[in-house]
Amino acid sequence: MRIEVVIEEQPRGFIQRQPPETRKQLRDALRALENSKVFPEPLEDELEGFYRLKVNRYRIILQSDAGDSGPRFKIVFAERRKVVYELFSQILGLE
Repeated sequence: MRIEVVIEEQPRGFIQRQPPETRKQLRDALRALENSKVFPEPLEDELEGFYRLKVNRYRIILQSDAGDSGPRFKIVFAERRKVVYELFSQILGLE
């Protein structure tokens, strides 16, 4: 089954700014998600309702969204593992 993946502005820009090898790894992970080869892990506590996709030292944060044609994930944030959750929590106004 194919999953629709919609990428918002922040993660799109983040991916585009990465070095070629990292950019390829991030894009490959999103293609694997589209083709149902990987499934993101749900986040907990104040980030419940969001999911994460691990790509080496990077994290992609997603939100599940039922699309008209089936399952869909919206890519809402991407950043280095060290700071991703702190920055995303700030954006959501949780810190």
